[in-house]
Amino acid sequence: MSKTKKELLILKRKKAKELHEKGRSNRKIAKYLLASKDGVGKWVQMDESEISTDNRGWKKEKSRIYTPETKQQIINIRKDLEKEDSYFIGSKMVKENYEVQTDKSVSISFVGRVLKEAGVVKSPGKKKKWQNKYKNIIY
Repeated sequence: MSKTKKELLILKRKKAKELHEKGRSNRKIAKYLLASKDGVGKWVQMDESEISTDNRGWKKEKSRIYTPETKQQIINIRKDLEKEDSYFIGSKMVKENYEVQTDKSVSISFVGRVLKEAGVVKSPGKKKKWQNKYKNIIY
């Protein structure tokens, strides 16, 4: 049975603590466990309760900075721009409107990602070689 990454990390921490108590240097422990010496230094200073827990990372698909309310506000701003028949309804305009309304800043890539996930953005289809913008003009 294979162990998960968290279980392996906890085993590495315990082994590092054990080797350190036997007098090995952090550099030798790091080489032995294939870890950084800074990481080993942190592990060695941990209490037993800290060694057994792993509080790293975020849940997948969960934003680190922005809240679900922020996402909903961005979607609502885009829909409002569409209702107003605004010519400019792209990510850049949505971002600027959001920042004016809330006095908070968001990245343009986040706004684009939110709009794409919500299905509000329609990216242009791939252009075929034989198509051009003058296709329907009669000479």
